[in-house]
Amino acid sequence: MKKGLSILVGLFYCLVAAAQTGKLEGRITDSRSGNKLSAVTVEVVETGKRTASDIDGHYVLSLDTAQTFSIRFSSVGYAPKLIDEVKTRTNKSTIIDITLDNVPKTEQAVEVRTTARKESVNAMLSVQKNTAVVAQVISAEAIRRSPDKNTGEVLKRVPGTSVQEGKYLVVRGLSDRYNQAMLNGILLSSTEPDRKTFSFDIFPAPMIENIVMNKTFIPELSGEWAGGLVQVQTRDVPSASFLNIQAGVGFNTNTIGNTFFQSAGGNLDWLGVENGARELPANLPLRYAFSQLNSTQKTAYGASFKNTWKPLETQAPLNRSFQINGGGNTKLFGKKLSGVFALT
Repeated sequence: MKKGLSILVGLFYCLVAAAQTGKLEGRITDSRSGNKLSAVTVEVVETGKRTASDIDGHYVLSLDTAQTFSIRFSSVGYAPKLIDEVKTRTNKSTIIDITLDNVPKTEQAVEVRTTARKESVNAMLSVQKNTAVVAQVISAEAIRRSPDKNTGEVLKRVPGTSVQEGKYLVVRGLSDRYNQAMLNGILLSSTEPDRKTFSFDIFPAPMIENIVMNKTFIPELSGEWAGGLVQVQTRDVPSASFLNIQAGVGFNTNTIGNTFFQSAGGNLDWLGVENGARELPANLPLRYAFSQLNSTQKTAYGASFKNTWKPLETQAPLNRSFQINGGGNTKLFGKKLSGVFALT
């Protein structure tokens, strides 16, 4: 009887201890390249408890929610970083994403020290010391505190840059065609058919983990640019599901209520879907075959085109925007299914 009672008491204390334990997790990346760092030692200073980041730079620690801790991040070739006043919440994950700064072998170790907030934190600091590399890092925490809706608006806050038409990046006065974009380490091609540029407004801000803007060349990265190299890192599959919805309306007093001209089209033009209003005539010959026709035949083909050259007169509409993004993981046919999505 006494033995059974002891087991029950022991189980009770285990359940109480588990209920007072919170999870600390995050991702560790290189501040210069944005690459994920594995085998980084994550140590709780007060208790000596340690873990290491995996191949994706992810780490997880279980901490007592009743105390605050100091967490040290260290790896060979990188300046150690110490985060003070870290506190977790019961049955919830506290997210602290970290960037580490590469230290040349000729220098002494440099320790970066900062303080964590009680809520979810993304502590990303960029420290450059005696290096020719010039780069700015915009963290997810900085993006969350700003009203920016997409990457184009975020990049306007980087010193020495400007954004044209809300999406085309200009770095230090150099045209947008001199810049290069990367998404999760992969070079991106031009989004425009008639110019070499990239529309940075297609990435919703809540989907971004961090943005690294390189203004000097790095041997391990592409050199097909002269203005700036923009490295966009999207959020990884989250441990908890999330959903963000944004809607906006704007107007210009110089246009609202005034005459507005637009081309003839369909109701789905705003989705980029053609409903046939701009289709070419059927069986239209190619250029060489057309040149072999006589004047009467050419005129007949010309008359078959739709007469939609006159603009339609209407009223200037309101500026409207809508954005939804989210992510999570679930079970499908007994298999784990994870992902993130965005619609703008």
